[in-house]
Amino acid sequence: MLGRFVMPLTTDTYSRIVTKPLLLVPVLCLFAVVAGSFAHAQPDQADAADPAEQQQEEKRPARLLRLRLPITGNADSAFRSMLDRTRKQLLAEPGNGQRPVIVIEFVPLAGADGFGQGTDFSRAQSIARYLTSTNMTGIETCAFLPQSIKGHNVLVALACEKIAIASTAEFGEAGIDEDPTRPIDPAVIEGYRQIARDRRTAPEAIVVGLIDPSVEVLKVTTEARNEYIEADQLEALEQKETVIDSTTLIPAGSMGLLSASEARDSGTVRLKLDTLDELARDLGLKDGSLSEAASMVADWRPVMYTLEGPIDASSQRRAVRLIDNEILMNDSNWIGIRIHSFGGRPSAAMGLASYLAEIGADNRRVVAYVPEEAGGVAALVALSANQLVVHPGAKIGGENGMPLDESQIAALRDAIQATIPNTTRTWSLLLAMVDPDLEVFRYTNTQTGAERLFCEDEAKQQSDSKDWRRGDPITTPGEVLKLDSDQLVAFDIVSHVVRNAEELNQIYGFESSPPEVRVTWTQEIAEGLASPGVAVLLIVIAFCGIYFELHTPGMGIGGFIAALAILLFFWSKATDGSASWLEILLFVGGMLSIMLEVFVLPGLGIFGLGGALMVVASLVLAGQHHLIPRTAEDYQELQTSLAVVATSGILMVVMGLVLRRFLPSIPILNEIMLTGPAGEELQQLNYRESLAEFSHLMGHRGVTTTPLMPSGRAEFDGELVDVIAVGSAIDRGATVEVVSTRGSRVEVREVQ
Repeated sequence: MLGRFVMPLTTDTYSRIVTKPLLLVPVLCLFAVVAGSFAHAQPDQADAADPAEQQQEEKRPARLLRLRLPITGNADSAFRSMLDRTRKQLLAEPGNGQRPVIVIEFVPLAGADGFGQGTDFSRAQSIARYLTSTNMTGIETCAFLPQSIKGHNVLVALACEKIAIASTAEFGEAGIDEDPTRPIDPAVIEGYRQIARDRRTAPEAIVVGLIDPSVEVLKVTTEARNEYIEADQLEALEQKETVIDSTTLIPAGSMGLLSASEARDSGTVRLKLDTLDELARDLGLKDGSLSEAASMVADWRPVMYTLEGPIDASSQRRAVRLIDNEILMNDSNWIGIRIHSFGGRPSAAMGLASYLAEIGADNRRVVAYVPEEAGGVAALVALSANQLVVHPGAKIGGENGMPLDESQIAALRDAIQATIPNTTRTWSLLLAMVDPDLEVFRYTNTQTGAERLFCEDEAKQQSDSKDWRRGDPITTPGEVLKLDSDQLVAFDIVSHVVRNAEELNQIYGFESSPPEVRVTWTQEIAEGLASPGVAVLLIVIAFCGIYFELHTPGMGIGGFIAALAILLFFWSKATDGSASWLEILLFVGGMLSIMLEVFVLPGLGIFGLGGALMVVASLVLAGQHHLIPRTAEDYQELQTSLAVVATSGILMVVMGLVLRRFLPSIPILNEIMLTGPAGEELQQLNYRESLAEFSHLMGHRGVTTTPLMPSGRAEFDGELVDVIAVGSAIDRGATVEVVSTRGSRVEVREVQ
């Protein structure tokens, strides 16, 4: 049976059996190579397609800009420049074809009622127009409102493509700063309408309702949709569509103030979230992109001022003067304060702190840099800056170099509360640095999770006080607050911790260390001349110069020396900040009055006494910085100034006696001194005067050649005679009659 199936093995048969399978070998080899390559490539492709890395690469770049409220001065132009600079940086970065994002965080300055009120409409409109202009093409903008905002800041938020608001925040009352007794300016309302039309993200009716209290805004439900309209538009809508329901969202008579939920439901706000991290995840941003990059905030023009040693009135005035000069001359916008101080006078430290807070609120960055310690009241200076940068182990606060009494602490409390609105700190934190009896706790907001340092009084002052829960105290009873670098970081007080100045430069993008602000040699001379001892010396030298000038015929040396001493005295005091035009005018007026009394109107002494009082008052006021002292330090400064003037007066009397006694006998000087007759000449003069007889003038009439107050001169038949008026003073040129003669004494009465 098997034989039937055996086929003869011919050449043709062999060819079909052997040759055809061999032709499949190259195909199989090629398949094996491809399969091997595919298998080898699988791990690489898996690595490249790692979901976490791929998702991170696809995330787009972003920047966080903080807009400090209220917007005043030239803050709008500075912020527009910041926007433009940030836009250029973002567009230069790779973004996988996605639009970069600029997040604008609205940061109202601290204060119990601080919702950013006080923004000028024109400033807000300037930023809003820039955000909706073609300048921002290619950039997505998002406003982040971590807390409630009111006033015209609302317009800036509406100009962004998206608005993200914290769940507990409110948004509205845009016209709160306008005059409540007058209707809102139509131009202002039109400005809001225009931004709503340009951006097309918020319903125009709601935008108008936020600014115009005369408008009633309705939520209308039709068969097709829900929409928001002004009440006077309802009739027109009913003619076109079937209105199922209408409710009032913003009643007439009040500006709209929307909660986060109302703003979200109405479409005015896109996102309702509480933190920047949540916002970053929602926008699909790169990790860490929503942290402010200090080097990209502005085109910094930095300077560094070193504050060392005890802080007193002189060091405070010097710092203010030098920093003001840098701002004026070089337009510096980054002010670094390197602090090496253990405290000082509280009023001086608080004055400097208030100054730094004020300039820091005006589109400048003030950075306190503490390598080691800012002790006592120096901590107030450090905490008043926009940002605090410390070295590891650095400390702020602690016992002051000069003990503080209750009145000083009370004065500091008022000053701190007045300064805090220009900062983002709490006044409890600053006051705890100087008041050992103040208890400060770590409070947590139950709605947002935010943490702040408050005393009980400040916690009660918060608009959302019911949401703050008190935690552990950070102060020790009977001790002022002192914090090290770790605690500063834990309490979110410090902005950066650096190991050296080079790291500080890197943070802010400085290629080299900021130039140091130093005292010039002229300022050092002025400060030396303004010291109490030198001030006494200058006053005495001026008196000696005047004395010498009055006793020398036409030389002018003494007058020049006196003028130079007085010039140096008032120049040093003006440079020190204690003298102004008031003191200078008082001194000049007093000297003129004295000269008028001596040379023109002798007799009554009114001008002489008044002029002397004016001179003394000018010297006393030139030694103090307050016209009317109010604090203990002001009174101490007044005592020092009075001591300078009193010491100068005593020394002037002593020098007058010395000069009168010894000056005429000094060689060379005695040749140019005006001296009276002496010896035989004096005896002869006295003899002639004793023989003078004017009885022949009895009953004669003459004319006064000088005013008689009461003494003066009159002319009788061509003879000039010294006379004395009887009764009241007599003017020059009056007709007089001799009524009495006794030796050389001639008394006259005016003839009516």
